[in-house]
This record gives sequence, C-alpha cells and structure tokens, in this order.
Amino acid sequence: MISEPTVGEARSVMKHSEFEGADSFIVNLMGDGEFGLERSLLNEADLGELFRSTSLPSMACYYRWKYTGERVDEDDEERMEILRTAVRAGARAVDMVGDTFNPTPGPDEFSDEATEYSLDPDSTAREFTTDPDAIDRQREEIKAINELGGEVQLTAHTRTHLSPDRALEIATAFERRGADMVKIVSVDTSWEDLLETLEATVLLNRELEIPFIMMSHGEHGVLGRYMAPFLGSMLCFTQHEYPPGGFYLQPLTPNVRAVFDSIRNVTPTREPADQSWL
Repeated sequence: MISEPTVGEARSVMKHSEFEGADSFIVNLMGDGEFGLERSLLNEADLGELFRSTSLPSMACYYRWKYTGERVDEDDEERMEILRTAVRAGARAVDMVGDTFNPTPGPDEFSDEATEYSLDPDSTAREFTTDPDAIDRQREEIKAINELGGEVQLTAHTRTHLSPDRALEIATAFERRGADMVKIVSVDTSWEDLLETLEATVLLNRELEIPFIMMSHGEHGVLGRYMAPFLGSMLCFTQHEYPPGGFYLQPLTPNVRAVFDSIRNVTPTREPADQSWL
C-alpha cells in the first residue's frame, strides 16, 4: 500500500517494495498532508508520472475519509471523477466502495463511536447499499471505467463482523453489479471470529466467478491476512514500513514474501478418495 504525500516519495517506496517482493500496488489518493497524495497532485500528469514509475499494476483508491479521521471535501461524484482521472493516467484498477451514491449511515472513522459500532455484533454492514438508483449508477461507473481500460473493485469495509453467509451475500451482490473483483472487510474481535472469516474465504472461493479479497479489521484478523490467500483470496495487503501513527494491521512486505515463499505443498492436488491415508 502506497500512502506517501508526494510523487517522489511514493515512487521511492514503490521501488523499495519491488525489491522486497511486492507484485502490485494500491495507491491512496486521499491525502491529509502526511498520509495519501497531496490534493494538488491528483491530475493526469502527476499521476501518470507515478504510475509509469513501475511495471507492476497499480490500483487507485479515494475513500470518503482521510487517515486523520476527517472526511474528504469531495462528494461521491467528484471522488469517482478523481478515480477516472487515475485510470486515464495509467492505473490498472480503482477501488469503489459499495455504497457509492447512497452512503450508509454510521459514525466517523477512527472515532470512539466507530469503535463502539465495530464491537456491536448487531451493527449493520456499512459501505453496502441496496438502493436501486445507486446500484444503477454504480453499474454505469463500472462500464465507464472499463471503457477507459480500467477495472473496478467493489469494496465494503463493513465495520462489523460478518457471518460467512452474509459475506457471500454482499460479495455476490457486488458481482451482479458487474464488478471485476470484490473486497469484503469484516471485523474480528476473537479467534472464533477469525475462523468465520476464513470460512467465508473458502465460501467465496467456491461461489464467486471473479477474483476477491476477504479480510478483516482488528488485531485478531492479522493472522488471517497471511492465511486467506492460501484459501483463495487474491492478495495480502502489505506495507514497506511502519511510520509513527501509521496503520499497523497490514504486515510488512518482506515478512509476507518470506512466509509465502516458505509455505509450499499446501494446495490439494488429488481428491480425498485418491489419496493415501494412514
């Protein structure tokens, strides 16, 4: 994940990360002066310089919030225009939240109220809308970005723990909207929660026809970030380093690469009936 404020700093992290084993990048465009690109750089020239600095694919995201907890100034229409600009500049894909054009209610990110919301198992999943008009507009945005040569990942940071069936329900709804890939983020507050998230990963891998990411917020979910790709999730988000005040739930790139390179012979190649049993 690239969250540097300038093109030069972002390019530097990309180059270091390539040598550490990264095979793609997601670039945070919503800047707060410390994390995420500065607003003045969100144009085709500067973004093009950034995306051309690597041969690896890059995804652009512009969420409604900054890492300071503040909301961005742009509305959903303006955020989508920024993402289209990123595709024209060379981004291979964009991250579009699943309640675009009909935001789901809830507390501001990183607030005490947000903590209470995530700890309440009865909280409603966020970043997921069933509003027909909003869904139609999302389909139009997906088509427009596809026509520009980019792909769209529909995402739900749900801010609550999801059962496997609920995770599948949201993911399949995104698939029906025409998403090229989906990302579902649950909340894990116990090892039992993590086991359900891993079960959801297996379920999505069996049922979806498109690539997906299944993961969770919370320290109990960190182990799942390493494990989910072995069960079908398409990637593990990583970071080059841990800056003060940063987001520490994402593992470091060299550590993840070492784990992935070390774990071998774990994917079944034969049906159980064809295997030898002691």
